[in-house]
Amino acid sequence: MAADSPRAAEQKQKKQRKQPDAANRRPARLWRERPSYRCPACGQQCFKVPNFGVHILRCCPDVAPPEEWRAMLQAAESQQGEEQQPAAQAGGQPAEQQQQDGQPQADGQQQAVVKDSGADGGGQEQTQWKLHPADAAIRAWLAQAEQREAQQRRRAVAMKSTPLAADYHPVEVLWEDEDLIAVNKPAGVITAPKHRYTGGSMVNRIIGTLGFEPLTLHRLDMNTTGVVLFAKKRDIVDGVHAQFRKKTVRKEYMALAVGVPPQREFTVDAPIDRDEEEQIVEGGKPALTEFTVLASEPAAALAAQGSAAPFSDAALVAAVSGGGLSLMACRPLTGRTHQIRLHLAHAGHAILGDDLYGVTGPWIGRHALHAAALHITHPRTGEPLTVRAPLPPDFLEAMQQLGLRLPEGH
Repeated sequence: MAADSPRAAEQKQKKQRKQPDAANRRPARLWRERPSYRCPACGQQCFKVPNFGVHILRCCPDVAPPEEWRAMLQAAESQQGEEQQPAAQAGGQPAEQQQQDGQPQADGQQQAVVKDSGADGGGQEQTQWKLHPADAAIRAWLAQAEQREAQQRRRAVAMKSTPLAADYHPVEVLWEDEDLIAVNKPAGVITAPKHRYTGGSMVNRIIGTLGFEPLTLHRLDMNTTGVVLFAKKRDIVDGVHAQFRKKTVRKEYMALAVGVPPQREFTVDAPIDRDEEEQIVEGGKPALTEFTVLASEPAAALAAQGSAAPFSDAALVAAVSGGGLSLMACRPLTGRTHQIRLHLAHAGHAILGDDLYGVTGPWIGRHALHAAALHITHPRTGEPLTVRAPLPPDFLEAMQQLGLRLPEGH
């Protein structure tokens, strides 16, 4: 039998190091049983209160006002403090110790207690979950938010015949013909509106440019910039969607990643699922991304002003301390949510500015990820079509601040 190549052997060893031993391995899919909170707008399920707060304040501030969320949490924390203090005085035990013994951690993470129900230790495992101190208040507040969302949905149904609003904001058109229009999406703008009577999306801006509603073919995250393709005519939509389903569409992204990878080219093959503790989980949906290092600056100092995001790990903290910044070309071969961001973090080179998986700082106010190119077959002519978008100013400014030069040809 032929020996594994050095690269294959290294990947195999890395995978083995990440596998927990039998004694520490948690029950399969245990996280799915955890108490969770569901977004009233999109249905996203979150298990940790801080992460849920980040999600809903981005997703649905119209039905979940940020000021209400913060006031509700502050009131719950104040009430908990008032209840703990008399109990601590009566029991002669500090409130901090009581919190360690029976209350959730300050960051709101729910913790599992797994006990064996068998007298001889051979019974099945049972799980008890500690709830956030504001759990009851959060669920009552979510019930109100769900009512607001239901009212908005009823309003949307009633207004279904109403045309989408037009936003007369300048649009950078990258390519256009009678069937398609490709635009350069800026940061902070969603691809399509959440409700028909709201504006602020790229669809609304294109309506202001074209005078009619385009058809959405794919999307980018709100803070990801770059190429987005829309259809002008309905009869070509199925053909483009078929290309996405068959994975014949090629997408190229640019990212600023922490550290300097030892290899110029590498591939991350790691399954993704919605387990908020890991995100990359055994048994998740297959996900594959190819990466190429285009340029690096080992002397880029990140530690003094950077801070690790909620889902970062010890490897990222070490990478930030070590410094360095790299410009990466990223080619996702599958289409999972946050795939590039997760895979770069998994490789130990998280994206600059990523407030979930990377490191934030003064250099850029969002994750430094840009959809640089899209390659498809034109659904009408059958000819290959490539649309490219230049790097945005905030991306280039972050590179300049950290001393990373843009290579020629990019």
